[in-house]
Amino acid sequence: MTSKATELTKLALDNLAPASPGQRYEVADSLVKGLRVRVTDVSVSEGRFRGKAAHITFVMVGRFPPSPHPVRRTIGRYERDGGGMALSDAREAARALKRKFAEGIDPLVELRQQQEAEEAERAEAERVRLAEEEAARNRKTLKDLLDTYEEEVLAHHKRGAATRRALDGVEGLLKDLSTRDPASITRAEVVQILKKRAKIAPTSANRQLAYASAFFNWCVDEEWLASSPVAKVKKPSKENTRDRYHSIAELQEIWAATGKLDYPFQQLYRLCMALPMRREENAAIPLDELDLASDRTPGEGIWTLPADRTKKTNALRVPLSALARSIIKEAIEHPDRPKDSKFVFSTTGETSVSGFSKAKRRLDAEILAARTKCAAERGVDPVEMPHWTLHDLRTSFNTLACDVLGVDAHVADRILNHVATATTSKVMRIYNRSELFEPRKRALAAWGALLEKQVIPPTSG
Repeated sequence: MTSKATELTKLALDNLAPASPGQRYEVADSLVKGLRVRVTDVSVSEGRFRGKAAHITFVMVGRFPPSPHPVRRTIGRYERDGGGMALSDAREAARALKRKFAEGIDPLVELRQQQEAEEAERAEAERVRLAEEEAARNRKTLKDLLDTYEEEVLAHHKRGAATRRALDGVEGLLKDLSTRDPASITRAEVVQILKKRAKIAPTSANRQLAYASAFFNWCVDEEWLASSPVAKVKKPSKENTRDRYHSIAELQEIWAATGKLDYPFQQLYRLCMALPMRREENAAIPLDELDLASDRTPGEGIWTLPADRTKKTNALRVPLSALARSIIKEAIEHPDRPKDSKFVFSTTGETSVSGFSKAKRRLDAEILAARTKCAAERGVDPVEMPHWTLHDLRTSFNTLACDVLGVDAHVADRILNHVATATTSKVMRIYNRSELFEPRKRALAAWGALLEKQVIPPTSG
């Protein structure tokens, strides 16, 4: 129960009587509305205040708009000897709480969040301290770590030797730091070297930063370093956007060369031609995202790509052309595919396919072999296909679909599932929100028909 509001004083607090056994009561302060003292049934057992209330607590009663229900928040404990909270401090704290209540801020939640943040900060500081101690016990020079990195990582990459040269070779980004303790290398030092490199070779400087970032991230993962000195360092030079796209003749070569590959890359690369989604999206298709119509179940094939597997924030229904459906079905039914796998493309059964770089090198080798054979038959020197990436198949679709098939640019862009950029065009903002399913279905069907007519030999399917 709460008594009538009265002006609290130290004398009044000192002489408060305990509550009845098993009960408690509150006394409201008339100077600060909402401030109360809560008194329990425990009494002082000895001394000057023997028999008086032993447990006296300041509380604040208020409500958060628009809720009509009041809440109580403890401010502090009153101690007659001055060891607890003074009455004046309690009033000041109560006024502060009233302001928070008016703003809809719960001090209890705020305190809990603050405590959690402080605990997280202490935990992170402890983690960093332990990591630094461990690194100190196993102190190595940067060159020592680069040697280990080369042995454990770069040795398994085709361009591993070139990467090592870019790191600490004659013109390497980290050459002048190779004898240093890695933990002593600062962001400012690397950035200064990077800027000098960028003035001479802008693109090369970008590549060196990428290699250094991968190396230092490995150092962190292996607990040689607590943090990377190049974390969040931006590329020093701007690079032109790739605009490489394939001619019909090049697409014919690529399709033919995929026929030399085994499952899953033969079907995966062909699907990337027929269905120009991102490589990672196509490679990780789970069976449960597919609705493959058949002759017995008429309808259109649809792949529902969830938002968490795209660069956009919403799911996308992807219409599957007859060509795309046939490639997917071929992959699913292939004898080398683990039958219990949930993925269309998998070699382990547990995860979706990986090893793209190795497969791409083999594909390039098959293309070169075919060109070499053709050149020998004609009595001329072979010419390599200009460098290309799997992403260029998306660019090729965009270019040929618009230029040859007359597909509207916004439809082609929606097929590629590009992240919408800022635009002041009302029309483009509407297109960015629209799924455009039917126009996409027609465009992909036309694209599949073009591939079947002009790219795929009649005997290869």
